Amino acid sequence: MKLKKKIVAVSAAVLVLTAVIAFTALGAGTYGSQSDPLVTKSYLDDTLTPNLIASFKSALEQRIRELGGNVSGSAAADQFTVVTMTNGQIMTCQVGTEIMLRIGSAESYGPDSPRLVDETDGSAVSDSAKALSQNHMYLVTIEGNGIKSTGSTKVLVRGSYSLS
Repeated sequence: MKLKKKIVAVSAAVLVLTAVIAFTALGAGTYGSQSDPLVTKSYLDDTLTPNLIASFKSALEQRIRELGGNVSGSAAADQFTVVTMTNGQIMTCQVGTEIMLRIGSAESYGPDSPRLVDETDGSAVSDSAKALSQNHMYLVTIEGNGIKSTGSTKVLVRGSYSLS
């Protein structure tokens, strides 16, 4: 009888152990699958993404307030404007204004050196009244510098400028 009880007990233990292993394997096989993902797409779309965006906007607005609200933007600053100039007309610019001579002739203008930076060839235009090359992009790095037309001229301008 003792042997029979041992066989039944060992058989029951093996059966329970086999059942536990089978259910563990079955359960582990579905976690992270398409039918039971670890993180659902709806959670990402409905909860996480909006929270991240709100947090980013909040931090950005706080940083803008810290800077004193001196951050501004303009759609016009992203576009070039065609400007026609007559002989002797002067264009003075704000820092960061870009100028491209398209038609005619012009020279660098301004009280401070370097007057312009030629972005096309990477050189500084330091000389006063230096002739500009057509189809080269020039950057104004010192406020009040710009160009002076030496004939009928058309330029593309991106940024703030004034004509006199």
